[in-house]
Amino acid sequence: MHFASRPIAAFAVVGALSLLAAGCSAGGDDPTPAPTRSASASSSATSSPSSAPSGDASTPTGQASGGSGSGQGGDDQDPGDSDTPGAFPGTGSTTQPETDAGEYPATALVSYAGWDTGSRTLQAGGLVTGTTDTSGTCTFVATKGGVSRTLTSSAQASASSVNCAQVAFPASQVSTGTWSITLKYSVGSKSTTSDPMTAEVP
Repeated sequence: MHFASRPIAAFAVVGALSLLAAGCSAGGDDPTPAPTRSASASSSATSSPSSAPSGDASTPTGQASGGSGSGQGGDDQDPGDSDTPGAFPGTGSTTQPETDAGEYPATALVSYAGWDTGSRTLQAGGLVTGTTDTSGTCTFVATKGGVSRTLTSSAQASASSVNCAQVAFPASQVSTGTWSITLKYSVGSKSTTSDPMTAEVP
């Protein structure tokens, strides 16, 4: 019996060592994956907050640029949208001054005035520039002191003006001295009068 107990005791020691080895090997497998998972989790947790601010930063930038664009759009106003008052619609008013109702839009001119020795008459001729309307009447007026003599003539068309036919005041109507002759051209109720031209009657 004394010799038989030693193999049993040795077997028991070997079994205990086997269980201990098995327990160590089983426990050694768990710690290795655990730190790896923790590291990846902490790395993802670290990267996640850094990505969030970049996304938030892009949003205000887009809003700021949008605001800037709308501001620029507000500056580009239509040149037609002006606060300067214009003519009231339907009034027919214009920015140019209206012509006097009694003034004909043309210019009368005495082109000749003088004494004709052969016919013993005071002759005068003229024209009207700025019109080719021959429907008017040419009226020559000779004035000396308080005396006036009047003769009319026909209007004749030319390329760019109206010619007034020459008139002749007889010696019986004009006395010796300096006479002032003007030409008045009348169309309806409107007329234009020339500056005077003087002529001497011997």
